Amino acid sequence: MRGYLAMTAKEVQEFLATGSFDVSDIYAPTSAFLSQNSDLDEEEIEYTLSMVAAEDALDMKTEDSGTALVLAFEIPENLISETHDMSVSLISALTWESLECAFEVSSDGEELTWFATQEIAQQIQGWLG
Repeated sequence: MRGYLAMTAKEVQEFLATGSFDVSDIYAPTSAFLSQNSDLDEEEIEYTLSMVAAEDALDMKTEDSGTALVLAFEIPENLISETHDMSVSLISALTWESLECAFEVSSDGEELTWFATQEIAQQIQGWLG
């Protein structure tokens, strides 16, 4: 299952250094979300969830936290303890190995720019500003 997590550049830098990030819930296409949005295709579902996470990332942004980002993860089923309307609760930390990509959130929250996982280390200093 694909999950989307709002983060700041500072948090991504810490995640990059440790390889692990502890979070209780992450946005994901749960069965409740899918049934409420049955008119959306897979791409529209992923876009919707990533934009919800982008809004959160912008809310988390402070003067010294750097760029607002959304990280997309592949979440193994055995990591999920509970499902909610549009998120899942996790029983343990996310790992760098489960990271699929990063999205840079534009300052107005209207656009996401995709980055491959191997590009994150190259971009982090720019994101920290």
